[in-house]
Amino acid sequence: MKEIENLIKDLKPKVESLRANFNVSLLTNTRSKTREINNSLMSYSTNNEFFNQEFEEVLTGIQNAGFFVEPFFNEIEFILTTLKESSYRNKRFVYNLSRNGQHTGKKSLIPSFCDLMSIPYTGSDALVISFSRAKYMYTKYLDNHGIKVPNSWVYDPVHTWLNGAQPLVETNIIIKPMHESASIGLSKSSIKKYNQESQLEITRESLEKNTPLLVQEFISGFECEVPLLISSKPYAMNPVGISIDGENHVGQEILTYAHSYSDSYGFYSLDKEFPKSVVEKIRSTATQIGRLVGLKGYGRVDFRINNQGVPYLMDIAASPYTTQHSSFAFAYEQLGLNYHDIYSSIIALSANSN
Repeated sequence: MKEIENLIKDLKPKVESLRANFNVSLLTNTRSKTREINNSLMSYSTNNEFFNQEFEEVLTGIQNAGFFVEPFFNEIEFILTTLKESSYRNKRFVYNLSRNGQHTGKKSLIPSFCDLMSIPYTGSDALVISFSRAKYMYTKYLDNHGIKVPNSWVYDPVHTWLNGAQPLVETNIIIKPMHESASIGLSKSSIKKYNQESQLEITRESLEKNTPLLVQEFISGFECEVPLLISSKPYAMNPVGISIDGENHVGQEILTYAHSYSDSYGFYSLDKEFPKSVVEKIRSTATQIGRLVGLKGYGRVDFRINNQGVPYLMDIAASPYTTQHSSFAFAYEQLGLNYHDIYSSIIALSANSN
């Protein structure tokens, strides 16, 4: 982990330069302020990733890193404000957490706009942001590059099973939305055995929501998140285990939307449960995924680990949560670093990649 500490230390001169030359435009969506613009309500997905009290944590973290912060609560407001300014007056550095709307590419709007306007921003570009939401696509892509992934299938309400492929009867499966994150759409009932009854449920849910569903083989065991800092290459922090109801071995449990919404889960260092060889395998796999996907600035890779210690890729977050209750905050605390150091690191690394 010494290389991570050296990387963060080496970023400090860059942070000082950025403080002198940029103000930070913080783009977030909150339940109370995002929905209305020009006296009209904007559309958004049923379980959108709104920030509530977390907004204050992020805002304070960036301010404590020494930056002046101007918040925006929806993408249109930011775009209109920016377009009114002369380009030579634009001293913005965008800290982008916006994800409003109902469509698949909703998180890619601001990276695309910032690239058009030559405005530096945190995180990955529009292509990578959208790709990291396309679970089936990146699962197949990474499987082709030797990354261990669970068996995966797609059920479409019109064409049924993609290419006619479906799970074997009695396979343990988990049913997920195709393009969501933050455990949206996941509950305890998402885990089933594949049989005639669960087939009817998959068909009904897909028809009701008028959307394809991702069906994956369920991996029982442990769950972890690996925060990534990305400079000239990805650097993996110590894998952070997820505990549910105080249990590190989560078995058949998953991090549901209810857990995520209420922060009712805990963190621990994965090396408490697994030998160094397994932990290093997970770290190296996470950095390989970061390179293959093209993550920039920062990111996070999530795994399920079976009872034999074999990790399976579960999710890729191109703009992961960095709130006080997050694996990023836990990993920084384990290194003896301050919460605001997260934001210094992310802004400096993102400036290098723009």
